[in-house]
Amino acid sequence: MNTMRSWAEIDLAALERNLNLIRSALPQPMKYVSVVKADAYGHGILPTAARLMQSGVDLFAVANIKEAAEIREMASGWPILVLGPLLEDEDSALLEYDLIATLSSASELPRFAALARKRKQKIKIHLKIDSGMGRLGAWWEEAGELIAETLATQEIELCGLLTHFADPRDLAFTDLQRSRFQKIHDALPAAK
Repeated sequence: MNTMRSWAEIDLAALERNLNLIRSALPQPMKYVSVVKADAYGHGILPTAARLMQSGVDLFAVANIKEAAEIREMASGWPILVLGPLLEDEDSALLEYDLIATLSSASELPRFAALARKRKQKIKIHLKIDSGMGRLGAWWEEAGELIAETLATQEIELCGLLTHFADPRDLAFTDLQRSRFQKIHDALPAAK
């Protein structure tokens, strides 16, 4: 007997329409990232990811290596970003599964570079900017130093930047975070 009283039914066609609507509003060359962590927020990571792939999503983001490996089995060659911090013994999975790491602090850079040198491969990263949430990431006022250090590290390929908005209900603070993030983005050599 099923005692569950509530459930969610996801209309995958509506998900695809929403993706296309959001993508049409994005300025170029901004990419659309589908965050499918926590089993696509409890809605099934594999069916959700499959439909998003059909829709041409640019990049998947997951919380950890386990989730990345699940998607990698069905999405060979598709870009997958691991949002959460990695334990040192997980670092090699970045290269094994061709994943993108989130670099949240300068202390991670030498570790990733050493592994890349040892394997004679580059490690791809997105740099997380703390624009005001106060959790993970390089503080926005100091991010320029870490970006410069990252760009100078031959074994590391900087593929993108990301931030986490703290409070969607506080539009003034969200705008402040957005402007801080934009300043960092605009200072990148490729953005000029």
